[in-house]
Amino acid sequence: MSKKKRSLFRRVNEWLHLWLGLTSGLVVFVVCFCACLWVFRYEVWYFTETYQRVEPQQKPFLAPSVLMKKAQDFAQKTEGKPVTLTGITYGRTDKSAFVSYQPSKEAYYAIYLNPYTGEIIHRKTGPSTAEAFFIFARSGHRFFFLPPAIGSPIVGSACIIFVILMITGLIWWYPQKWTKSTRAKSFTIKWGATWKRINLDLHNVLGFYALLVCMALTISGIVYSFHWFDKSYHWLLTGNTQSNAHGDEMPPPHSDTTLTARVYANPEDRIWQEVGGQHPDEVGKVSISFPKTLSDPYEVLINPEDPNIYKMYHRFFDRNSLAELPSEESRRYEDASTGEKIYRLNFDIHVGQIGGLSTRILAFFVSLIGASLPITGFIIWWNRGKKSSRRSGSIPDTSTALGMS
Repeated sequence: MSKKKRSLFRRVNEWLHLWLGLTSGLVVFVVCFCACLWVFRYEVWYFTETYQRVEPQQKPFLAPSVLMKKAQDFAQKTEGKPVTLTGITYGRTDKSAFVSYQPSKEAYYAIYLNPYTGEIIHRKTGPSTAEAFFIFARSGHRFFFLPPAIGSPIVGSACIIFVILMITGLIWWYPQKWTKSTRAKSFTIKWGATWKRINLDLHNVLGFYALLVCMALTISGIVYSFHWFDKSYHWLLTGNTQSNAHGDEMPPPHSDTTLTARVYANPEDRIWQEVGGQHPDEVGKVSISFPKTLSDPYEVLINPEDPNIYKMYHRFFDRNSLAELPSEESRRYEDASTGEKIYRLNFDIHVGQIGGLSTRILAFFVSLIGASLPITGFIIWWNRGKKSSRRSGSIPDTSTALGMS
């Protein structure tokens, strides 16, 4: 009996899935595989960068001026010259604090201290081994190991194609008729079959189960490759085209340059007290950046849910009067519109950290499946029309196979 002729729609769909997959497969593999590596960076840093951890104590952190004095004395002694401090950062109760400074115009170093005692723990002059590894992985994920201006649009284009592949793959996967046999082929892997059949099942079945999460990870990532996509996505959610994924945030407010005298002797301490009073509970991260010019304000980054960034916001204070300066960046997550809240979740969704360790594990496996799809799909294409040595386990031609290929 001859096979039922496939519709024009299905033939076009399968043609698109095949050739778009072949043209974008290498980039998709690198992007997804590097995403797997990136997912567990926090756990790796926790175990390898011991200087970032301290034993929690039942007492408050030392004031910024105290830690800054200890860090500056240590840095000047080490560098053999005066240094300019650029900021101070506090973490959770089990995290060390660090003071950053510039030994030269291009370099940024950091002194890590115990926030309870002021003990110097570590002087950091560059990325650790673990950081260097994840910087390398991120370069592959974001830029395909190319200069950003070249690699970013390549990765973004491959991600758009990947979205199309997931849609066409779902259409190809969907059986024209649901039977006991097609249900088994669609939802289970036949581990006892030939390697060709197992490869086909890995492509089809795993691709189906990972589809929704993989789609969310991919679309949220396109935001960082194309400015037009970011602005369109932001407009769709908020009605406003001004977004921040590509540096569209409002410029910081300016200090009053007509004022020349400081109101407080230790302005960092005053700002620290102000921020602490607004957050009586533990705060994930508070970073105070110092003014560089006469018009620069003190900029305070507050992230209650570190490492998640969706609740992160900034506050600005005049460098002399310490009067708080209004800014759009000071709007808290709780005060944002529904659309803005969804937009702020984008990064945490993309890297899989929105729900903590459980969603990072999910993102790891989905990214791993995403990396496998170009490989299993290529194998299906390469072996098209070839008969299996085991007659009972022969593989159907890819033109009639279920699933993504």
